[in-house]
Amino acid sequence: MVQNDIVLVYPIPTLDSPVNLVPLSILFPGALFERQGMRVAYFDERYDSEELLAQLIRESREIGVSAFTGPQAGRAADILIKAKQINPSIITGVGGHHARILPEQVLAEPFVDKVWTEPSYGEDLFPYNERTKKFFARSDMQYFASRGCPHTCSFCCLSSPWQPKAIGDLERELTIIHGDVGFHEISFSDPNIAFGRSERERLERIRGIGRIMRKLKVRWDGNMRSPYLSPAMVEALAESNCYSLEIGCESGNDQFLRKVIRKGHGVEAIRKAARAVKGSGISVMYSFIAHMPRETKAMLMDTFDLIDWIVGVDRDARVSIFTYAPFPGSRMYRDAVEGAAGYPPFVPPTTMKGWASLPFMKSPLYWIAGLCFRKDNTRKNFRGDDWKLIEPYLALAEKKWKERDFDDFPIRDVEALILRQMVKNNTIRSAGRAA
Repeated sequence: MVQNDIVLVYPIPTLDSPVNLVPLSILFPGALFERQGMRVAYFDERYDSEELLAQLIRESREIGVSAFTGPQAGRAADILIKAKQINPSIITGVGGHHARILPEQVLAEPFVDKVWTEPSYGEDLFPYNERTKKFFARSDMQYFASRGCPHTCSFCCLSSPWQPKAIGDLERELTIIHGDVGFHEISFSDPNIAFGRSERERLERIRGIGRIMRKLKVRWDGNMRSPYLSPAMVEALAESNCYSLEIGCESGNDQFLRKVIRKGHGVEAIRKAARAVKGSGISVMYSFIAHMPRETKAMLMDTFDLIDWIVGVDRDARVSIFTYAPFPGSRMYRDAVEGAAGYPPFVPPTTMKGWASLPFMKSPLYWIAGLCFRKDNTRKNFRGDDWKLIEPYLALAEKKWKERDFDDFPIRDVEALILRQMVKNNTIRSAGRAA
């Protein structure tokens, strides 16, 4: 018997991260559909059972999955295939980043009936009520203080106007959620937590957010551009209960940053940010990308040298190096497909499972850097005496980083070990369930 107009499903995004953020990508559209009078059910694959999913599929007219390009797209495909097997009459749809950048390809899948391609579905609404409360209560708190990123980095296809949520609305919504679930930390997942033509505007924004955070006695993390991290901004961030930031550094080569990535700043902005943050109590995650089209070996070595400089200056620094992922819709994607400047020509997959099978973030360099400079995540997976299980791989990673030897690393062994730990720590339910 049909009880729901639609069930919205959040597939497992990755297997190696201990972070479990609130699945806003299904809660915002759900708020929109509910406002339209639809009966909406929600399912989070990280927590909910296969039996519940099967039941919801049988009881729903439609099923919608939210998917980011990569592993999550593959999980979304598996879920929709299963939905058609259980309920052949169900209408299947895909939303999220993957559907926006590849709508025609997604719609061509034999198990997909529709795609949602607009950049926003219900993101101006408050996605919190008695039915969605449990998703906030059992997850790491995540919210948006703003949406959009007006910058045009060549590797990114998500440029859009910056739209801040009014401070009054942000305070009202977070106060309601906090009163029910009592979170102590929150991740603001905005591409830019503060944007503006002047430092004064940006400082006012952070101070407004800080008033809310101090009132709720909550600390927060977010994203910010390195040129914004002046001494005055760092002071305002510290006063606002900010404990962690991520800045997109991308490269340690000035020419590559300015001419190829078109980041809008050079290496010195990153260095100034590190100097300003040092000793503030705010831990910054410096995010880099490696193996991009037109990047030479010498440029990549500049990145490694900059990372060594950063961790030498800022003892609280964390660093990630992601292997470049050619996402459609960006200028750099064209270079990847055409094989610019000796880059191995990228052959785009034609299916959701094909995109999931690509080794995004699976390079030896990604794991070596992660083990060396992201021990915050490692400690979440390997608690107490379990730390000794990962120690041999940490020692190997540190040796390889020092020697600049990134050709080989026991990736499969590390991934399997982390997966077992996540099952043990109840981050995911079982290795078989997540595979």
